[in-house]
Amino acid sequence: MLSPIPLERFAASVRGTSSEFLPPEAYTSPSFYEFELGAIWRKEWLAVGRLEEIPNVGDYFSVTVGQEPITVVRASEGEIVALSPICRHRGMLVAEGSGNCRGAFVCRYHSWSYDLRGELRGAPQMAGREDFDRRRYSLPRLRVELWRGIIFINFDEQAGPLAPRLKKLDELVNDWHIEALQSEAVRDPSFKSMIDHAWNWKVYTEGQSECYHCDKLHASTPIMKALDFSTMSLDLDDPDGGTWAIGLRSRDIDPTINQFGKAILPPIATLSDEQRRINYAVNLAPNVFMALMADSVMLVSWMPLGPRSMRVKRHRLYPQSTLAMPDFVEIHGTERSAVREFVGQDEYALERVQIGLSSIFAPRGPVAPNEPILAAFNKWLVDRYQRADVQARAMNGSGAA
Repeated sequence: MLSPIPLERFAASVRGTSSEFLPPEAYTSPSFYEFELGAIWRKEWLAVGRLEEIPNVGDYFSVTVGQEPITVVRASEGEIVALSPICRHRGMLVAEGSGNCRGAFVCRYHSWSYDLRGELRGAPQMAGREDFDRRRYSLPRLRVELWRGIIFINFDEQAGPLAPRLKKLDELVNDWHIEALQSEAVRDPSFKSMIDHAWNWKVYTEGQSECYHCDKLHASTPIMKALDFSTMSLDLDDPDGGTWAIGLRSRDIDPTINQFGKAILPPIATLSDEQRRINYAVNLAPNVFMALMADSVMLVSWMPLGPRSMRVKRHRLYPQSTLAMPDFVEIHGTERSAVREFVGQDEYALERVQIGLSSIFAPRGPVAPNEPILAAFNKWLVDRYQRADVQARAMNGSGAA
């Protein structure tokens, strides 16, 4: 599919320190959204969840990428599989939500059944069809990679592996040992990890990629009062890996997002005193944000649902020793309203940004000096827009539809 927005219109968004935001219709156009699904979401490694969400064989959860449902299942102790849950007979979903499939996914429509790797195991009354070969009717599988306890999927069989591009990010996050942390949902069954929002996915990505707003929109929050914004630095700038990180030093040790701006749960034991004074905001294109804090790691991923809608999945990761504290749920519960206030401020702003970008007076504003990741992210995006557009033109030139 060719880009519905002429590529030359994106040139102003990749001018480094003099860049502008993307054209407003890139955040609102249904046809451009369809183009992006092919250029980004069916080509890149996408974070979909955490290993602790599916601890037992047969456990699964569901995600949606655009309109594409995907089921992620633990097929064995050491194997995670991502499947299209669309029955190969009539197209009904064989799995939704989350749970344990007890060894097989069974279509409730005609009882076709599939094992945990998507192989067809049962198709009632199909023996009477002489040309029926069950090997032709496996559920489609996606590629899967694991990185520090995070599950990634990829629709593209030709995409390069994920791990090599994350070497620089590995160095930054190593002492947090994210792979050994676990979600608060392990202890707190009331934790809600997913929520839908009425804005374009790039509006959210941009909001998570800059701290220009932090001492303004979040000025009232304890964590932002604790941080020294004169120390803001771009501590990871790896456009080839699609990874960036901003660091902010605190005036006191153990800053975190809660009602005090200072941790009341134990710090991560492997951090140095200096690391316990720094908050890192980490971005991994196209759909991961992490806040590295003294006591925990905030992990957020997202998927597009439409040109003006998306779904956010949020985990707050803690050391297992913290989660094992008898009073963890009670202590952590006291922090919840402060966290909700912080997140709610972002939601308030992003909802109104989407409204503004839908206006006939929508701006194409300048990227500020305090938004260095945005210019880099724009280039990451535009490179992929150009690549997809070139491929579509080549196909059209060869007579392909």
